[in-house]
Amino acid sequence: MASASRLAHLPVGSGYRSSFNGLVVTVFGPSGHIGRHVVNRLGREGTHVVVPTRSDDYYVKDLKVCGDLGAVKILPMLLTNEEAIYNSVKHSDVVINCINRQFDRKLARNTMADINADGAGRLARISKEAGVERFVHLSAVGANKDSASPFLRTKGLGEEAVKSAFPDATIVRTCDPVGYRSRTLRFIRKHCYYFLGFKPTIQATYRTAVKYPVGIADVAHSLVAAATLSEAVGRTYELVGRDKLTVAEMYDLVFASLFKLYFPVPLPEQVVRGMVKMHEFSARIPFFTCDEVSRLYSSEEPTPGLPGFEQLGITPESAKFLTVEAMRFYRPHYYEKVSYEDVIYQQQQSTPYR
Repeated sequence: MASASRLAHLPVGSGYRSSFNGLVVTVFGPSGHIGRHVVNRLGREGTHVVVPTRSDDYYVKDLKVCGDLGAVKILPMLLTNEEAIYNSVKHSDVVINCINRQFDRKLARNTMADINADGAGRLARISKEAGVERFVHLSAVGANKDSASPFLRTKGLGEEAVKSAFPDATIVRTCDPVGYRSRTLRFIRKHCYYFLGFKPTIQATYRTAVKYPVGIADVAHSLVAAATLSEAVGRTYELVGRDKLTVAEMYDLVFASLFKLYFPVPLPEQVVRGMVKMHEFSARIPFFTCDEVSRLYSSEEPTPGLPGFEQLGITPESAKFLTVEAMRFYRPHYYEKVSYEDVIYQQQQSTPYR
């Protein structure tokens, strides 16, 4: 890149963490489950990373070890403070925006629209003014300003705002990410505990809604690749997993990974939404919302013709394998060393219970 000609950006070392590849990258949203993987991937390649955060340094201190001494810089930042945003990007070659909110929190200063739409446009505009060369924005498959889902609607508005402020920005849309700390897997897993093995499901789409889950680490790898490949400038990518699963198959896989029997209870959508609404109303930070339930029980529809993993040079991991590995932390200790093949066998044996 052009900025590598500056003396301070000359590459140093032979590669990996204890070196410098000539790039300075700002990662917004570093404390999230995708942002952490992005910082780790960048540090692994010898990139100097700026980590702006609104929270205390305590919550992102573990990111310091992703790079060599001084390679990961933590800065205070609020999404409404343009001066703090400018200070976070003024020395950077690339900006990666992983800031994301999937629901409106109670007593929160900012709404989904403030963060997913207005905030994304503000980051792109200030990055352009600061002379940043590349801007990568994380979005979602199905993002559309006319969507009935508040999350997908604000994501669609965010894409428009980013493209308006930074025409050469790269948009990376992803299907539902799975892995450790995945909200979808946590929702499915908690059915086992909150409903004593009984599983309330939406009768109409439980066995027909199709998903293409992707691994969280694969999404992070794709964001880094989109930030460095010259052919990615101004393009939109959609990350679609290689495993095509129905919602029923995802439930089967999670409960088989936990080695627990379950009993699906098909219910009308209004009843399931009402149960989730009660939890959403009573909890300050709900583990799932009505909008997320609607998206979970709706098929993901990737846009035909858009580039994806293959064009980024990435071979995605199997979502089935990643789900089994993520559930390893929650299964009984005497099943700790059970292999992936044993879990798949358990899933096949559990089919009659559906």
